[in-house]
Amino acid sequence: MKYKPFYSNFSIRNKIFSMSLLLLMIFGAMGLVTYHYFTNLYEKRIYEESADMLQLSSSVLDKELNIVENLSFQVSTDFVIQNYLNIINEQSLNIETYQTRTRLLERLLAYASTRKYISSMQIIDRNGEKYTTGYNTEIESNYGKIKRLLDDAQGANIWTTIEGRNGISSARLIRKTQNLSLQEMGSLIISIDMDAFIKETLNFSPNNDFVITSNNEIFYQSNQENRWQIEDFSSEGNGNGYNVAEIDGNEYLLSYSHSDFSQLTYHHLLPYDNITSQTRTIKNIMILCFLLMLSLSIILSRRAAHNISKPLEDLSVRMKKVQSGDFEEPLPTKYYNDEVGDLHDNFRLMINRINELIKENYTKQLMIKETEYKALQAQINPHFLYNTLDSINWMAKVNKQEKISVMAAALGNMMRNIISKKAPMITIREELEIVRNYITIQKYRYDQRLDFTLDVSPELEESLIPKLSIQPIVENAIQHGLEEMVSSCRIIVTISEAEDNLEIIVSDNGPGIEEDKLESIYRGLIKSKSSGIGINNINERIKMMYGEDYGITIKSEAGKGTEVVIKVPFTNEMG
Repeated sequence: MKYKPFYSNFSIRNKIFSMSLLLLMIFGAMGLVTYHYFTNLYEKRIYEESADMLQLSSSVLDKELNIVENLSFQVSTDFVIQNYLNIINEQSLNIETYQTRTRLLERLLAYASTRKYISSMQIIDRNGEKYTTGYNTEIESNYGKIKRLLDDAQGANIWTTIEGRNGISSARLIRKTQNLSLQEMGSLIISIDMDAFIKETLNFSPNNDFVITSNNEIFYQSNQENRWQIEDFSSEGNGNGYNVAEIDGNEYLLSYSHSDFSQLTYHHLLPYDNITSQTRTIKNIMILCFLLMLSLSIILSRRAAHNISKPLEDLSVRMKKVQSGDFEEPLPTKYYNDEVGDLHDNFRLMINRINELIKENYTKQLMIKETEYKALQAQINPHFLYNTLDSINWMAKVNKQEKISVMAAALGNMMRNIISKKAPMITIREELEIVRNYITIQKYRYDQRLDFTLDVSPELEESLIPKLSIQPIVENAIQHGLEEMVSSCRIIVTISEAEDNLEIIVSDNGPGIEEDKLESIYRGLIKSKSSGIGINNINERIKMMYGEDYGITIKSEAGKGTEVVIKVPFTNEMG
């Protein structure tokens, strides 16, 4: 036995009301659970992504700072620079010393130019003289502090802040490498523009606050408006990680990562409100939506239940009328023991009746069309027409009326080609024979005013096309072009192959067609003046036989002639 829901025997009114409330409660509960789950998941993901991003950024920065440190080692051990320092330290001020200082600055500038973020490179000799180069030589480091740190570092590279600047510098003692004497020759200080350094190294500007600290001192902070204190970062652990820290009464997601090769620590601060603001907004929206939906469901479900029940009963009556032939658009149905059950039965009967009517009407229409066609065929006796035209031809020859003879022969051949060929498809050669006979007749009528040209390759003449596809187009060109002109009318028929298709172009230099008139021709509102076979008729036949990709296209402008393009597949008699 098929299971039925508990509400299957309820009235439609109670079904709608109870289901609306039930679904609303279910969706509300699911939404609440989903909200809490995804909120926690979202916040955790934000924490992890922030830490991962900082870890990735710190690795990139470490790599680049390591390059700077290697650069300082390369400069301090450069034989040329040490030779210049040796001359400067050992000699008094003279022209050679002056030239050596100039060459030393040039050498330093070459090194400083290897990185865009190096704002200046400075060497301090044993006498305390400073040699500074770079794009910002105004930066002045606290050499006394740096010298004390260098003495403690015993020749290793150190990192320190730049007094009054939001940047860091790399410093190293320059010791004489010749004969491994390691005699102190001076100090090297490389100052780094941290804003340019971070922008070039990371290819983006860090969101929110980015801070670098070392040895209980802040070396750099990206946001100058927030002046952080070193105490703000005292709660961090070792290594990498994140925590929620309260700074100046505000909560921040603080991610940190220690450098792998130096004493630098990288920090990223994201205001906690930025994380929770979106979730709070979503929560408030969900609560408001739920309350609104609850109110609307109670009000609308009752009214809808009452309003739906009566129309369904009326619809059942109307669908019974459809059964007797009064067709109306069907509506969706359900299969319960209520008013909708009647809709299902009536709908089924309606479809059956419609199918019967369509089939019956279609059969009748075919019979009517066939009868009309046979009646039309019976009205024409081809042999009578041929014999009559043949008699006219011979009478004209006897009376030496050459023009009448040629016209009668051409008309006879044209009628024979049209009537005798029963197949709907003929070759282009046969179609062009009809066109030639027609032009022969029109030549005698219009004499020199008609200039006709035919351009077709012999290999295309065996391709099949629907009968009477070209001749009516040529006839239209004469009727709508030549007859409205005083001067000579030039008509050109060109047949060519284009990508496995035949393209037949009938062009004339007639008065052309206005744009609004073109639309009327496509819709079949303008008929042929003589043959009765209009462009719309030919176009529909081609589309019915080959599909929507084929047919007739008209290109024309008033006063610029007309071009009719017929596109059909390239097929031959054997195909």
